[in-house]
Parts: sequence; structure tokens; C-alpha cells
Amino acid sequence: MGKGNKGGASVVAAPTVVAGAGTAAATSKPGILAVKPGVALRGARAAWYAVLLAHNGKPVAEFLATCAANPPSLPKSGVAEKPQGWLGYFLRTNVAQVVQP
Repeated sequence: MGKGNKGGASVVAAPTVVAGAGTAAATSKPGILAVKPGVALRGARAAWYAVLLAHNGKPVAEFLATCAANPPSLPKSGVAEKPQGWLGYFLRTNVAQVVQP
């Protein structure tokens, strides 16, 4: 394809189906953060980990609200990154877990 060709395949996401939607069983419970202490990180990861560690045993929503209001680090662009992305990183790397109260 040439440089000027903007066409291409589009990605369409299938809608998700929630079993028991609209019932009490479908409501989500707030999760509590369980953070692994003593993880050695550098740079922005260390800054976000410090805030995550400070929220150990607290609700996930509190961590997200704190980081959205005052991000621990900013990239060179100056645009704050989403705290959900950082939480996802820490969950994938098993630094943190979300447990039910």
C-alpha cells in the first residue's frame, strides 16, 4: 500500500455479555489492594510503586482517585498517564493483587 492510502482493515470489538446483568449477582464488589513489599524498581515505576505501596490494604478506587488527582510522575510530554494502566502493569507483573474484602 502506498503512503497516501488511508484505507485498511477496521477492528470491531464484539459486545460483551454479562450473565445476570441487572441483578444483585452482577454487581461488582470493591477490591482491596494487596501489594508485595520490597520490590526494586527505578524511575517512574518506582514512583508509582511508592504510591501503590502506600495504598496497601485500601480500596482500589482510592488509589485510582489519588493518582488521577496527583500523578506520581509525568512523562516528557507533560500529559498524565492513566492510573488504570499502571495498576494493570502491577497486576500483570504480580507486584499487586486485588482481593475481595
